[in-house]
Amino acid sequence: MSTKTLTTPIRDEDLEDIKIGDILYLDGYLITARDQAHHRLVKLGRKLPVDLKGKAIFHAGPIMVPTKEAKSGWKVVSIGPTTSMRMEIFEKEFLAETGVK
Repeated sequence: MSTKTLTTPIRDEDLEDIKIGDILYLDGYLITARDQAHHRLVKLGRKLPVDLKGKAIFHAGPIMVPTKEAKSGWKVVSIGPTTSMRMEIFEKEFLAETGVK
């Protein structure tokens, strides 16, 4: 077992020596995405608002509230992990289309 820090954008060669049980740390940009992001891209053919090439996705369920202070009009109140299993049916196409690692 080893420990490794991956910095986005992640390259294929950064992943070559990773083994089950290794401890990985992520540095750089980490994108949160729910199942709707996968559905939007794969099933609806709509482009995503961010470039995911070489990035990492944290399958998460954020709690958002409207706010006038944020450019997007939304503020994250809380965020936690969600199961990735719901996205399994989209993953092959999603990875091919986005280049996410």
